[in-house]
Amino acid sequence: MVRVPTYSSYMNLVNTTLSTKSSMNEYIFQAMTGVKSSTYSGYGTKAYNIVNLESSLTLNENFVANNSQSQTELEMISTSLESVESFTQKVKSLLASFSNSGLSTITPDYTGGELTFTDNSATYLGETITIDDTQYTFANNSTGNNIDISGLTSGSATYAEDVMTALYNKVSPTNSEIKLEDGKLSFPLYTVNGTSSVLNVNGVETGETHTMTSEQQTSLAQVQEMAFAAMKSIADNLNANVNGNYLLGGGVSDQAPVTFPFNSLQEFQAYYDGVNVSYPTSSTALLSNKTVTSESTGNLTLALDSAGSNKATITAANTGGFTTEVVSANTNTTGNLTFNSSKNSVKATETGAFSAVKAGDTLVISGGNSGGNDKAYVVKSVSDDGKTITFEDSTPVVADATITPSDDVKFATSFPVGSVINLENFGNGIASNAQVTGISDDGSQLFITVDADNFPSTPTTIPATQEWSIETESYYNGGSLSNTKRISENQTITLDITAQDEAFSKIFAALGSIAQGNFVDTRNPADDLTSVIDSASAEDKVTDALNMLNEALGTKVTTTNSKNGDIQTIFAKLSTMSVTLDNTIETQEQLQTNLSDAIYNLKNVDQEEASIMALTAYNNLQISYSVLQQALSTSLLDFIK
Repeated sequence: MVRVPTYSSYMNLVNTTLSTKSSMNEYIFQAMTGVKSSTYSGYGTKAYNIVNLESSLTLNENFVANNSQSQTELEMISTSLESVESFTQKVKSLLASFSNSGLSTITPDYTGGELTFTDNSATYLGETITIDDTQYTFANNSTGNNIDISGLTSGSATYAEDVMTALYNKVSPTNSEIKLEDGKLSFPLYTVNGTSSVLNVNGVETGETHTMTSEQQTSLAQVQEMAFAAMKSIADNLNANVNGNYLLGGGVSDQAPVTFPFNSLQEFQAYYDGVNVSYPTSSTALLSNKTVTSESTGNLTLALDSAGSNKATITAANTGGFTTEVVSANTNTTGNLTFNSSKNSVKATETGAFSAVKAGDTLVISGGNSGGNDKAYVVKSVSDDGKTITFEDSTPVVADATITPSDDVKFATSFPVGSVINLENFGNGIASNAQVTGISDDGSQLFITVDADNFPSTPTTIPATQEWSIETESYYNGGSLSNTKRISENQTITLDITAQDEAFSKIFAALGSIAQGNFVDTRNPADDLTSVIDSASAEDKVTDALNMLNEALGTKVTTTNSKNGDIQTIFAKLSTMSVTLDNTIETQEQLQTNLSDAIYNLKNVDQEEASIMALTAYNNLQISYSVLQQALSTSLLDFIK
């Protein structure tokens, strides 16, 4: 018997039917997708766990993606540095072979080992001769380095030979290899050089110059071409980039960090001629990026030190015009200052007082209250705590003193010795480049070497109203920031490798010193009376270059404060970071699998079981619809009957 439904029973029937229909829809969704619910609310109390797990999975996936990108970047850097190392090793091997080709005999010997005076009426008095970098003067006394010819008679039949004898008697006690035989002075090869005015006196004859053999010339040409090609290739490799981001730019990722503007060896040698302008061999000079304008200098005066000399001076109207203040000494910045002449140093009491100063800097101390130590210095080293500066022996501390400064002692930097400055803005046919050899104690004069043929022969003023600047040339255009990346919640790696690191600057310095012009100095002291021919130049250049390459490659142990002083150290860093990334990525990928499985287990259902449940719900719904239909079709009249 079916009862006539009341409103309450009717609503119960409807709700039961709708609930059955909802269950059927849910089971159908599960059967089709394998997922328990399309919304988090469908998971009940498990929803919180699912959300947390999915959040962890997303974070982990981001780490994996970023770490994979970092791994690609490390691989790119490693590949580039392998090329750098390969090129450097090739040049080193070629240079080592070249060093065994008799370097001690390829520097021209302008006396040919012989010197003969034949003119008995020539005037020798007052003339000079430089032997082993010591200059002697023919004079009327034997004081100091004077060669006494006062007792000789000009015009006599033996006058010229007597002058040679006087020269021999003066020099031979300190140089037993000098001989006087058969009317000729015989010297060891490469002994007579530089500022030797007597070589231009009538009747003074030299022997045959010593030149390179064809084999030596071929070897030199090969090693210079290889050095230049290596510099171009290394520059390209240090400009490694991924997706347009330069990797070795020290935080500057949108421009190439290394500039090498030379297209040929000839162009390179025209700029770095090896006589007036040499390729810088110190990192400080090579990497200097300093600019000076008329605002700091006022008018400039350009003048050669002497006629025909390649040495010149640029004088600023303003005192300290070529300097930039880096430390104003006082109680807070430096504390007390102690100048020590025996240690050739200055020490502050405040930690980090000289952190802005680095080895190789040209430093001018001024202010008048430094205990008499106001002058220009070349920095040898700066202590790790930034308290102590030690200077090169060539620039000694004048006096011991301990002072308590109050902004009355200034420390200022200038162009590093050896840096190449650009003068092309001066115009008027002035040489486009020159090389800094020093600075005056008050910072107002810059001492340089320059091509005298392209420099004013008389003092010339460059007005401050004219637009110009003096700039140093650096191969590096990047920054100095380290790139720290978080590779997991508790781990970071720091990429602090840049193209300006000492390992690379040493390579550039070594290769540039070999590739530059006048590797063998072919000037004749008889034509150039103001400069000294470096008789050991070729051998020294090769030795120094090999030492620098060995240091840069890590095959020669050196004491340095540089964090990236050689390629092996850099490779070790890259390897450590790569292993750390590999292990981290492997762990994160495993964690990713575990998280995915856990989420799957919470969110997914057995589709076969869900299908059965869907069919059961369907049958229940059919029954529910049937009961509801029959109940709705029963009337009171039918019930009474």
